[in-house]
Amino acid sequence: MVADCKESNALLLRKIKAKIGDPVSVDVVVAILESIGIKSENVPEDFGFPDSRALASDLFQKLTTTQETSIKKTKKVYEVTSIEKTKKVFSDAYLFIKQYVYGTSYLLAFALQLTSIILYGFSIYVYTGFNQLQSTIVVLGIIIGMVISGGFIQVIGNQISKHFYLKDFLLVEKMTYSLLKKGGISIFCFLLGLVLLNLIIPLYPFKTMLLIACYAFWVGLLFLVFAPLHVINRKKVIFLATFNASIVCLPFINNTSVNIYLLHFIGLFVAVSTVLIFLIVYFRKKRATGVSSNVSFQKGAVIYNNLYAFFYGVFLNFFFFIDRIIAWSSNETSNFFLPIYYEKNYEIGMDLSIIFLLLLAGILEYSNTSLFNFLNFEKYNTCILDMTVYRKKTLSLYLKSLILMLLSSIPIYSIVLYIFYGKWGYNYFFSEPLTSTSIKIANIGILGYFFLCWGILNSSYLISLKKQKEVLKIILFACLVNIVSGFIISRLFSYSDSSYGMLLGSVVFTYFTLKENIHVYKNIDYYATI
Repeated sequence: MVADCKESNALLLRKIKAKIGDPVSVDVVVAILESIGIKSENVPEDFGFPDSRALASDLFQKLTTTQETSIKKTKKVYEVTSIEKTKKVFSDAYLFIKQYVYGTSYLLAFALQLTSIILYGFSIYVYTGFNQLQSTIVVLGIIIGMVISGGFIQVIGNQISKHFYLKDFLLVEKMTYSLLKKGGISIFCFLLGLVLLNLIIPLYPFKTMLLIACYAFWVGLLFLVFAPLHVINRKKVIFLATFNASIVCLPFINNTSVNIYLLHFIGLFVAVSTVLIFLIVYFRKKRATGVSSNVSFQKGAVIYNNLYAFFYGVFLNFFFFIDRIIAWSSNETSNFFLPIYYEKNYEIGMDLSIIFLLLLAGILEYSNTSLFNFLNFEKYNTCILDMTVYRKKTLSLYLKSLILMLLSSIPIYSIVLYIFYGKWGYNYFFSEPLTSTSIKIANIGILGYFFLCWGILNSSYLISLKKQKEVLKIILFACLVNIVSGFIISRLFSYSDSSYGMLLGSVVFTYFTLKENIHVYKNIDYYATI
């Protein structure tokens, strides 16, 4: 009888293993037993257990223990010595330096543009000789272009990276071209609709709106084609594209017969073309290597399956520019005939604070890489019974990234302070000195961007645990706080105080993403398995 029960249990174990693999909980095993017709009253006689739950508990224990044992067999077991700990420290330091340099490599393009502005007063979408109206056209074009391309940029990052790390380069190529084409057409259609809407509700003169739309299209397309370069680890091409555009345009800046608008569009076209040519050559070479699954995908489904990521990208980019729009629509700055009118001191202040953001972005790059490596390892090496250890490891990684961001922000802020007040700072390179208003706005912006980076760090962990919907809700609420508080404060006091709206919105974004993270960590055994 006992032998029969053991044999029955072994057969049942193999059957459940083949049916569901490694179960998540005892309840799952109970449900499977019921689905295959095993009744609780027959369990004592057939399997030697008092009821079906007792049988399920035994089977669950065996299945998960088998998983844990097999994992341990594949691991190299050794005693951690002081030498190995030292190697781990150096390995982490190397990863940090590598990822920080990689994460900030696009700053080469930024540095090139800044040098071009200092020497020639020109970059691929900046010209210091523009008047206020012309500056309004360019800046609004940049804002609209970055916002409407933000959704596709996020989808490219989410979708393509999955297949790139599996080395399925054929599928990566198909998806890249599909998303770039879809993104380009969507940007064009949106801007066409905006121009037509302006004909019905004339906020700007037709020529002005047409120029805004042209800048928005080319800037949006530029950042769109830059997106795959981040995924395939080819950020250097961003510098190459910017360099090529500068080389083509700079010889013509003193030629009065060449329109500056046209020169900008030519430069942006050259930059976009450089990236597209590189992608064609890159994927052609990659076809011969890696895995080619020949998996087809539904083009519409790619956007639908990443809908939360799409809108998160749109509203995150929108968040960056809300304070500018509110400041430039104030009675202190706006032209009576134009609802949003460029104001130089505010833009300079926020541009200086962006230097802090760009330098701190390298820390986010390192944090995201560490998280990606951690999740990929633990996915195959964590038993369902080890969730307490998994929670501690995840929390430890998060705290390490946060502390690193806090410590790094101090020297980065020191660099920005030198730009404010140093001998070789802003005033050395530009004829008009930095105003106290710009410095005030920059300091508020720096604090706001610090909290925003913290919130983005929190969001990375939430998104990795399938909490995209919650992150989207939080960024929407943060945008609302940014708009309402920025509008009220700027109208009660000064237009420059709209930057406080960005600061408050960033604090709200950080607070709620942190709160959601705490909730997730408390239930990590559930979220890590869905």
